[in-house]
Amino acid sequence: MIKEVWKKFDETELSHSSVHHLMAVHHLVKENGYARAVDIGRYLNLTRGSISVTLHKLIDKDYLEEDENKFYRLSEKGKQLVCSVLSKRQILKQFFTTVLRLPEDSAEIDACKIEHLLSQQAGEQLLVFMGYFLSDNPEAAAFREGFQQFQYNCPMENCLICDNTCYFANSHTDCE
Repeated sequence: MIKEVWKKFDETELSHSSVHHLMAVHHLVKENGYARAVDIGRYLNLTRGSISVTLHKLIDKDYLEEDENKFYRLSEKGKQLVCSVLSKRQILKQFFTTVLRLPEDSAEIDACKIEHLLSQQAGEQLLVFMGYFLSDNPEAAAFREGFQQFQYNCPMENCLICDNTCYFANSHTDCE
């Protein structure tokens, strides 16, 4: 199973970088009313040549449109993707800060790393979880309190979580 799962990472239609190009266009159009290649390059701190190659790939894949004045805007497909990614980022960030109690900056970085790789189904289920977790439901409040007080003590042997490779074991130890 694991031999095939890792290949799923490469099945995402767009790379992390390409998604950030789209998000830069979204941000620039929202802020300035337009997005040019030079603006996108400046925003992402990349060369115009690098930007140009990616932008043309995004146009070919119908995520981006370019007008006669070399202004870029998201296509409907691009808008849907950016909205989905931004929503997942927000849900992940809230999960990391509220549930896992990670610092804001760590939560932002981790959410950015995951946002475009998370399936729609996983994003929706995480949204449902967060809706419940943050609700006024008495059971959710009891869960929050219990979770905050819980201290995990790894049994090392017969662990139901890690199976045969302990996460908490020293990094210099060989995996089983």
